[in-house]
Amino acid sequence: MSTNNKAAAVTSTNNFAFEANVLMSAFQPIDIKPAYGRKWVTNGINNGNYKLYIDAYDDSPTNASIINAFVNYIYGCGIYDINGQNIKKYISDEDVLLLCQDYKLFGGYAVQVIWSLAKKPLRIERIDIAKLAVNLDEKNNINGYWYSWDWCAQYKYRPVLIPVYTGVYKGNDLEILSVRRPSREPFFPVPDYLAGIPWANVEGQLANAGKNHFLNAMSVLTVVNYNNGRIHEKEVAEKQAENVRNKIVGTDNQSGVLVSFNEGLEEATTVDQLSPPELNQQNVFYSEEAERKLIVAHSAPPILFAGSNTGNGFSSNADEIATATRGLFRRHINPMREVILNGLNKVFNVIDSSIELDFEDFKEETKLENTNNSTRSQDLENINLIDKPENNNEVPKIIE
Repeated sequence: MSTNNKAAAVTSTNNFAFEANVLMSAFQPIDIKPAYGRKWVTNGINNGNYKLYIDAYDDSPTNASIINAFVNYIYGCGIYDINGQNIKKYISDEDVLLLCQDYKLFGGYAVQVIWSLAKKPLRIERIDIAKLAVNLDEKNNINGYWYSWDWCAQYKYRPVLIPVYTGVYKGNDLEILSVRRPSREPFFPVPDYLAGIPWANVEGQLANAGKNHFLNAMSVLTVVNYNNGRIHEKEVAEKQAENVRNKIVGTDNQSGVLVSFNEGLEEATTVDQLSPPELNQQNVFYSEEAERKLIVAHSAPPILFAGSNTGNGFSSNADEIATATRGLFRRHINPMREVILNGLNKVFNVIDSSIELDFEDFKEETKLENTNNSTRSQDLENINLIDKPENNNEVPKIIE
């Protein structure tokens, strides 16, 4: 996608109207074209693109599982200062976890930077990036963010303009810092699994179809035919049909009984069920294909997210898992951590330039996989997966 923006008219200091020519891919899963208004620019109509990402997460078990796993890998045991300072007084563990989730789900995150009277950042708090729209100056540069609790109800939740964080105190008590993964989109984040969203929708539709089949098709439909003539009075017919339903199934499942009044036996109601051929096989195919495509869209190692039957034994499968985990950290987790930390460092460098942020891995991952993002981690060649005795001269005891 390419975007060409130009200012068309300036009505006042705070109100601008823009024209945008956006060339979209023929098979792009969603329209990520910004929606231009007189004061703000939203990510789709009323920030609707964020809702598409959330729906793909809520409706697709595979997509949600992969995103949750990536978030857990990214967060690990949280962030810390290599030099030992306590950073929890500036940002909470919960906010850091939510930042990791926003980054994977939306492709970016946003934080509120609260300034102190000493003209230094006092606190960093996560803010939902899906509730933010951008404010542009006459050169199409972002100089602020509009916040609304619900962009579909702007008259109820009036948007409020908050200045953008630049690292320099300008007299504002609160500023917004937005961090996005690198992409061609100039204003809003784009998740790395964008091409897999249609397959997440497929999983959601399959789940909905399965639920409806269970609620409707699994129930037995009873047809009661009255072949001694039709009842022309509508109220009388409805009352008699209601009495029949109550006697057969009670009042909780009235849709399971069909009452028909006919002139004769030849007009009796019959029920025919038509279903597509090989429906079960089609559902199995699309379910498995959706899972495969989502794994590919996330560039996730299949052995970690879909299992593997290719191993010849436990040790072989364990080696594959260890190799896949190391590759996952090198190609995805560590680069994501770097973008997240670079954004936070824009604030922490103003707070205290001696603070060096890093993510702490799970102890199991650090020991077994050496996936620690820190530059102080040891080389892979020096890793031994078997614990050695503290004294090298000591001979291990054999348990009989």
